[in-house]
Amino acid sequence: MKINIYFILVLLTSLLVANEPLIQKKKVPLTIALPLLKSIEQYSILVGSGPTQMYAFIDPICPRSRDFVEMVLDNKNMQKLYTYHFFLFELKRFHSSSYIAEILNSSHSIELMKKVMVKKEKIQGLDKIPNNIQKKMNLITNIAEQLDINKRPYLFVVKPNKEDN
Repeated sequence: MKINIYFILVLLTSLLVANEPLIQKKKVPLTIALPLLKSIEQYSILVGSGPTQMYAFIDPICPRSRDFVEMVLDNKNMQKLYTYHFFLFELKRFHSSSYIAEILNSSHSIELMKKVMVKKEKIQGLDKIPNNIQKKMNLITNIAEQLDINKRPYLFVVKPNKEDN
């Protein structure tokens, strides 16, 4: 009888621990993040022309990233309020590096990003990534790792008055 009560207590405790929310990581403060983001800004895909800058790390295969990009591309009002800087950054489980490389290598990167992320069309992807594209991808990855980016989309919002700091 004592063993059964002990077993039930252990089982209940394990269920409680298993149902605890994941530990939330704190986002890197904007004072640290902004100079890092600006250092790779030229490798982002720009959408919109608003005064508030939105830096977003996205994966072209990630369903949440796709939903976010679709929402932005379909909403002209959001594009008037924000300037979006999309950084293509792979979530390892999606194996999207060849897609990222093809989008970054394209002279029509916004259209290709839309084709993949909104229309959900398959593209070939680059089997051999050119050195200049690999360099861009490495720089984005390096900054993402410094900022401890762990999900997609991962957003930083910079209001106009904060950008001058």
